[in-house]
Amino acid sequence: MKKQSRRDFIKTSAATALALNGIGGGAYFWPTEAFAADGYAPGMTGGPTGFEGAERFQYNNTMSEGRAIEGIQKLKAQGKVPQKLTMLLTDGAIGQITKPFPVGKVGPLGPFPDGAPSAKEVWERETGIEIDIIGAPAEDIFKKVMQDVTTSGGAFDIYTGPWNSTGDLVSSNGAVNCDDYVSRYNPDWADPERGTPSPEMEKLLYTYNGSYYTFSLDGDYQTWFYLKGIYEREDVKEAFRKEVGYELDVPNTWNEVDAISKFFTGKDFGNGPMYGNGNLMSPFWGLATFYARFASMDFPNFYFFDEDGNPNLNTELGIQAAEEHVRSFEWSPPDALTFTWAEAYSTMWNLQIPQTAIYTNLVKFGDGYNTDGSPKSKATGMISAHLPVGRKFGNQLNRRSVLYYHISAWISSQSKYPEAAYLFMQWLSSTRTYTWMAGNPGGYFDPMQRANFNEPLVEATYHKYSMEMIPETIARSVPSINFGGQTALDNALDEELQAAITGQKSAKDAMESAQGKWERIIRKQKRNGIVDAIKASRKTWPTIVETI
Repeated sequence: MKKQSRRDFIKTSAATALALNGIGGGAYFWPTEAFAADGYAPGMTGGPTGFEGAERFQYNNTMSEGRAIEGIQKLKAQGKVPQKLTMLLTDGAIGQITKPFPVGKVGPLGPFPDGAPSAKEVWERETGIEIDIIGAPAEDIFKKVMQDVTTSGGAFDIYTGPWNSTGDLVSSNGAVNCDDYVSRYNPDWADPERGTPSPEMEKLLYTYNGSYYTFSLDGDYQTWFYLKGIYEREDVKEAFRKEVGYELDVPNTWNEVDAISKFFTGKDFGNGPMYGNGNLMSPFWGLATFYARFASMDFPNFYFFDEDGNPNLNTELGIQAAEEHVRSFEWSPPDALTFTWAEAYSTMWNLQIPQTAIYTNLVKFGDGYNTDGSPKSKATGMISAHLPVGRKFGNQLNRRSVLYYHISAWISSQSKYPEAAYLFMQWLSSTRTYTWMAGNPGGYFDPMQRANFNEPLVEATYHKYSMEMIPETIARSVPSINFGGQTALDNALDEELQAAITGQKSAKDAMESAQGKWERIIRKQKRNGIVDAIKASRKTWPTIVETI
């Protein structure tokens, strides 16, 4: 019997259409007569086909993706492209490049008539260049990047890892300066209608020390989610009113967060005892929680460093932030110090915590329905989101969140085909391709471009409440550390915070020790321009505040 191709199988198998449905029982898609025989809308020459709405992600050579494809074709004519580009990618994100999306429900006319492709298939079809993706865990991937750099292994054309690590990679001469390519091919990252929410955000996400090195592939702005279904219960509201003395509502300040955390800890509202603090507190991941609290300590911001590049850790406000952070551990799940984001997600999905500031794919994977109609988690239909919290200064409120981790890509300085690698990354990170990928539940690339928040397929995956709150969170997010020396700085602070959380040190002693470590690291990194980078970073902090 002739072996059936994957695409033929999708065309003929209703079961496959159901199994791969990725929009939580969402829309039923059919091509319309507006599509030409090749599946492209009028005037379009590339992009995905095979589903209604595909034209929203298609392009021609006047658009960023089309310019990248045209650039590849010119290089190909000159014999300057490889047969294969190799990409090191965080393993949980691979599916958004390799899995077809969307796959519609089976309807009265039968299964999905053509079957949506994957992003990988579209690129390979249009360029003939294979993309070989090698996965690595998020926590370990940058170690693999630096191993390839320091050993001159040359195993990858494209690296990915935390946005925070850009400075360390650039300082190690491991990444290609892409200024010339950006000038030549004009990506749409800063497009005022489709790109980043502001020109400053484009510079923050895609440049380092004024030059283009980075490709943004994520939206890791720590966003506040809560169990609206529990907050709105009359018995919960009454218990809170009696114990705390005011009405239960979404918090505006860290003091209110802590009051909610204290209230819920030990309470059983029908699903077992709860723990009030759902924020990450563990090594590496918990730094995001601390940085967000720290940033709100002064008005409009409390910077990690003063204007001369000196750390602010052992100041009165720095010590207060640490004391509050350590105290909040009292209301955390008992094994919280072993949590990654995945275990933290599970606590909300299982109704064990009422609130958390965390990565936005919490709701992608836990709020909605599976293809068989079963809920994705106990929290399905109960989750909502709210604005970041901050502190009151008179009648002003400085809500602050933080950009932390945020999958980013760089072109390896060892790549033999850096221009071809750049063009693939421009194609992948441009607003049409990225929007299409952001809706795909096959991985954890999260929305962060204007175009993403206007796309029904993304909203179907992330829910309307996220579409409203993620952009507002981005506007209020401070950058975590990403200049050369970042790994050492974060590790030093993390070590001291963990010592304080576990009772080995007081919060004050931990901040005193972290201050000394940071000062020594800065002295060592001065030759790499760390003080200038610190000063430049201040310009990327938000200034938005609210009158209460």
